[in-house]
Amino acid sequence: MKYRLAIFDLDGTLASSLDTIAECMADTLGAFGFSLPSREEVRTTVGLSLEDSIQALTKGKVSRSQLPDLVKAYRNTYEANGVGSVRLFEGVANLLEGLPSTRVQSALVSNKGRKALDLLLERLKIWAFFDLTLSAEDVDCNKPDPKLFSKYIAPHFVGISKPEVIVVGDSEIDIKFAQAAGLASCWVKYGYGDATKCHRLKPDYEVGDVRELRYVLRGGA
Repeated sequence: MKYRLAIFDLDGTLASSLDTIAECMADTLGAFGFSLPSREEVRTTVGLSLEDSIQALTKGKVSRSQLPDLVKAYRNTYEANGVGSVRLFEGVANLLEGLPSTRVQSALVSNKGRKALDLLLERLKIWAFFDLTLSAEDVDCNKPDPKLFSKYIAPHFVGISKPEVIVVGDSEIDIKFAQAAGLASCWVKYGYGDATKCHRLKPDYEVGDVRELRYVLRGGA
């Protein structure tokens, strides 16, 4: 079946942003007196909510009362210093530009704050390619909660049935979200997810290059 809606992840799926995220996270945690995480440690948390990422990188040492301050500090750091360093993966712009001609609608789901997401989409010149964008501040749940689809995405795309929807992402969280919501999943192997764990979840498609997504969105035909 040809898909009519593609739900995209951002970091590690459409954009190369690990170094930027790692730098901003190190700056934030260091300012609060926590040990600086390595690039690989940060890599394992890409795809999690910002709150969960901070908890993981501080090994649970951040208090519940302190967590909102760290989240705010990270968002401020990213908005000020991180947006300009993010780059699209090769082929992404052409893929997104071509979606309307194939009658595939698109949604973008990100754990970034609204301001940072808007700044990033504007700088990368891809904001116009999405029919819906959701930041962490627009929703009350995160991937892999299926309510993210039923409450926030599905109502925006009336007339599109679940078999016509595919989730495209690079992490376990993306695959689990698709499966929990009853949607097809496409794992992009070039991103930041753990290859063994992602493959074990048996996504419907696995691609190693952005250009392969055109084939996937046609239902593999």
